[in-house]
Amino acid sequence: MQKFNPTELDTDQWLSAAASAGMKYVVLVAKHHDGFCNWPTKETDYCVRSTPYRGDVVGEVAKSAEKHGLKLGLYYSLWDRHEKSHDEDAYAYTKFMKRQLKELLTGYGPVVELWFDGFWKKQQHGWRKKVPRARELTPEVRARDAAFVQAWRNEGAYRWQMDHVYQYVKQLQSDCLVMNNATTAYPGVPLHPVDIRSGEKATAPREYQSVWNWLGNDIYLPMQVETTLSQQGKTQFKSGSWFWHEWDHSVATLAQIFDWLEVAGEMDANLLLNAGPMASGKLRPEDYGALKKLRD
Repeated sequence: MQKFNPTELDTDQWLSAAASAGMKYVVLVAKHHDGFCNWPTKETDYCVRSTPYRGDVVGEVAKSAEKHGLKLGLYYSLWDRHEKSHDEDAYAYTKFMKRQLKELLTGYGPVVELWFDGFWKKQQHGWRKKVPRARELTPEVRARDAAFVQAWRNEGAYRWQMDHVYQYVKQLQSDCLVMNNATTAYPGVPLHPVDIRSGEKATAPREYQSVWNWLGNDIYLPMQVETTLSQQGKTQFKSGSWFWHEWDHSVATLAQIFDWLEVAGEMDANLLLNAGPMASGKLRPEDYGALKKLRD
């Protein structure tokens, strides 16, 4: 944690670039899979309070978002590699998550989106081999997706207590839209209960199911397409890094971004562009430049 010291943290730079690019909301990683918290949570010392920085990144982004006219969204990893109760006591971990979610949803004003991730750590079954996703949504793909939703309900949703967590979020902020990332293996597949479908790296023109049956009703679930401005990845993420690396100066071209926007538009989806800030606390010059050029 001693390495975390963004001495040039400039959330106004982040949000002014986002606003100038025409964006309407921002989603900040409050906690990723490693369990480190970007706000001074009372639930663990593994957070910004224990670093040389000692500030509140979530708070700074919330203030900058309001200043630049953007809505605030937050990413919260279900999977927590630091919190022991994650592996040892499911009931205790659910209570831990609820206490942290209460901090986030009562301490920073309105939160437009809560993005859950990492569900796969408690779901071992239901995974099937990928099938080619043509532009047309084939019966084979529909059947595979429906089977995965059922597997999630039978196993994952129960182990994560997601029905309860979802209702708790709504109790704290009724207008907060809940999303749960189904991974690149099942883009656009809802992990009920949710309000939004996740389309991680769903940047190719393909057909996705937008109306799903939930609790006996057919409901429309809009999609958010997430991809990253970095284009130079490693073995695990070959199509681009989600986090800053000193060696990575790659960035999507304006033509690529406009193609992604067109594909998202075809699906009535929002496009969320990832820009991993540098260790200093500022955006990469490459990302900042790309965002500023979007409205030029």
